[in-house]
Amino acid sequence: MSETRATVYANAAGLLARMGYAARMEPDHLSRGAARPDVALVTCAPAVVVGYAVAMVAEEPEAHLPVAFAKAGRVPKGKAGDPQHVWWG
Repeated sequence: MSETRATVYANAAGLLARMGYAARMEPDHLSRGAARPDVALVTCAPAVVVGYAVAMVAEEPEAHLPVAFAKAGRVPKGKAGDPQHVWWG
């Protein structure tokens, strides 16, 4: 059975969360200029750690490594936290 990107990103988000990063999978993320929604991983983890997490949880990591990213917005004023990015394939 072939794994889906949603499954890989959900598992990667869980691994990133256990590593201390804020992370979640968004099943219907609509990026600017996109024609349709895509599965995305939202996290404050650096790029190399995102790649590591995907590689650790996927059977075929190369098929699921994110190729694009964008800022996910600012941390609300008065709240602590690192800036988050949205990663998608």
